[in-house]
Amino acid sequence: MSLFLTDGLIIANPALSDIPKFANIAGKAIYIIEHTKAGAIGICLNQNFSKPIDEIAESLPVLKLLNEENLLTNKVISGGPLANDIPWIFSRRTGEYDKQVSNDYLALNFSDSAFEQSKKQDRAVCGIGSFGWGAGQLENELANGLWHYFPTTEAVLDSIPFANAVRGAAQLLLTMKY
Repeated sequence: MSLFLTDGLIIANPALSDIPKFANIAGKAIYIIEHTKAGAIGICLNQNFSKPIDEIAESLPVLKLLNEENLLTNKVISGGPLANDIPWIFSRRTGEYDKQVSNDYLALNFSDSAFEQSKKQDRAVCGIGSFGWGAGQLENELANGLWHYFPTTEAVLDSIPFANAVRGAAQLLLTMKY
């Protein structure tokens, strides 16, 4: 069962930069792939690794399965602090893979076959790492003002009033979904 945050975008309150515990997430734009009673999983869309895919592929060989020409960008997204050694491909939901978290629109895939079978029309991006919350944790953080929530409709994504990096994340979602 999905809850209301699935397929939403949350943006960390910029004021968090004043709190040492949360300073590293201030201004991050996180796409919520799945939100259930058990918790939520999402990926940051507005931070990239400085190394190109081919350099990162030296330590994560599954990335060598990708055809970079089929991706929306050749940058590798730094998706979050959890599972920061596990690469993924994020794209339109085009099929079911054995290692996948998805919603009605987009899918986060971890299986080798998803990397091999990625096509230009999938509008895919590649990344490493994720964000995760336990039961009730994200709702609690929203209630305490740590995040701003935005549904990912075309009109809302097109009007997000934040900095350029967040606008880039919103544009990426617009490109992938519509």
